[in-house]
Amino acid sequence: MKNIVNPLVEAGKVGVEMTCADGWVRRVFPIVAAYVADFPEQCLVANVRESYCPRGLITPENRGEPSGCLLRSVSESLSILDKHQRGEDPPEFHERGMRPVYEPFWRDLPNCDIFACMTPDIMHQLHKGVFKDHLVSWCTKLIGDSEMDRRFMAITEVPGLRHFKKGISHVSQWTNSERKEMQKVFVALLSGAVSAEVLKVVQAVIDFIYIAQFQQQTTQTLAALRTAYDTFHRHKDVFISLHVHEHFNIPKVHAMFHYFEAIEKKGALDGYNTKLAERLHIDFAKEGYRAGNHRDYIANMTKWLQRQEAANLRKDYLDWLHQEEAAAASLKKKVGSCVDGPEGDESDNEENTIDKRQDLRFLPSKNPRLYRIAIKCPFPRMALGVLEQAHGACKFLPALTAFLKLHFPQTTSSLPTRLTRYHIYKQLKMEQPWNRYVASSVSFDKIRATAAVPAHGRSWFVPQHLDTAIIIEDPSVYNTKLKGSLNGLRVGRVRVIFELPAEYDCLSHPLAYVEWFTPFGRVENNTRMLQVSRSTRNRKQNADVVTVDRILGACHLVGKTGLEIDRSWGSENVLETATVFFVNPYLTIDCFSGSGLYHLPLSSS
Repeated sequence: MKNIVNPLVEAGKVGVEMTCADGWVRRVFPIVAAYVADFPEQCLVANVRESYCPRGLITPENRGEPSGCLLRSVSESLSILDKHQRGEDPPEFHERGMRPVYEPFWRDLPNCDIFACMTPDIMHQLHKGVFKDHLVSWCTKLIGDSEMDRRFMAITEVPGLRHFKKGISHVSQWTNSERKEMQKVFVALLSGAVSAEVLKVVQAVIDFIYIAQFQQQTTQTLAALRTAYDTFHRHKDVFISLHVHEHFNIPKVHAMFHYFEAIEKKGALDGYNTKLAERLHIDFAKEGYRAGNHRDYIANMTKWLQRQEAANLRKDYLDWLHQEEAAAASLKKKVGSCVDGPEGDESDNEENTIDKRQDLRFLPSKNPRLYRIAIKCPFPRMALGVLEQAHGACKFLPALTAFLKLHFPQTTSSLPTRLTRYHIYKQLKMEQPWNRYVASSVSFDKIRATAAVPAHGRSWFVPQHLDTAIIIEDPSVYNTKLKGSLNGLRVGRVRVIFELPAEYDCLSHPLAYVEWFTPFGRVENNTRMLQVSRSTRNRKQNADVVTVDRILGACHLVGKTGLEIDRSWGSENVLETATVFFVNPYLTIDCFSGSGLYHLPLSSS
């Protein structure tokens, strides 16, 4: 490290000329401002034993409390190291848990406070440490491995959410992605299985992890982060009283204390996450090691990397060459079209017609969101009997008739019958508004409505996927609702996405047959989550037909259970067997942040 940062010593003292983005040449003084590393490396760089905090002077027995942790001083640390090197053995050396590394690489770096440079590590400290290694372990001890597995197996499937078909007890090595998938359902999953106080601790930890991942931080988000942190420490002793854990003098739990200062001084933490560098282990180390003979691995890995770089350079050159050739051919074609006259115009008109037809599948509406649906219908002209049996749409024809009578009274003379056939689609994608807390671009929610596919030959059985979504039930109320309100919105299960035959040309959007859940209103006290149930009319499932532009996005429902989950529940039948459901706001950070689909406020205790 000293060899790597040595050029910064002189540059940090006298400066170096650099060309800035505006074209002007300025003298710049580069200094080390942040050091991204996991906990063992932070302790190594800070010359501190791993039982101590690499940033502050808090003692190991007090790390479990939300008390102050005074930042270490560079000058004092170097002075203590010099005294220890001379054999004076100062008591501060042992009190501060220091290591005898007398020439740290940062000693000569100008204006460098190495202790303040240590940045939070969301992946190792929160996802792996506080959540998986500690919180999941404590909760599993409370309810047991088998009960925890059954609850994970009964979680409803939704696009973008991993389903643990066999539970979690059998997984021996976890990836960061799997830990994040567990966090999405952990609060709703534990409801009923643990006490309200345990659930407060669980929810506080998940809230802290979600807010810490925001790509933009504000005074409001920092206040919410502080609330989650204080709630965790206020209720964490419940695990001691339940004899699950003896203490909280845990380095990764203490590291949460430094997140506030790090955000205020260095900004959002997404740029300091070690997962960015961990990905390079695969590209530059693991793949190279596997490609060799596992003996002279350093020489093999170096040679492998050199060859990879040569192949990448060659590929980049060929890609550039193909682009140049394609551009030249396109220019030549345009010149020929201008010379040929009408023939060229006809070709251009045909291309524009195709583009226009594609644009018809990306339709705006009064609702600001857009949707995408397949240009070519995968199941054209499906009979009503097949539709009712495959998709379970038992009230399809009455709902469609009521929809046409209400919105298109001119079609009453030619209403659909049982002989009418419909164009059926598998799914649609709904564009979500840009959320500055989450990403730099818009995202899409996938809504599926596919029937089960029986096993045939070597093909496996594929279960049905009928996703739940947030839908505008009353557009007049929704368009006038206040920000943060759910007025005019309702949860529905999309069973069929379809189009009417060509003779019904009055519709500008495809249609969806949905089964409603009860309106929003009830909030569960412990989880602070919205609750819904299946909506019925005359003791039968309440269903309607709506245009797909009224579907806003995906909605994840988790069945509410008691101390033990019903063993008949599974991911494929929980929407039919459970009676009450949680509307899970932890499905994505977008939903959780409060600026996305649900307009829920940032979490508070």
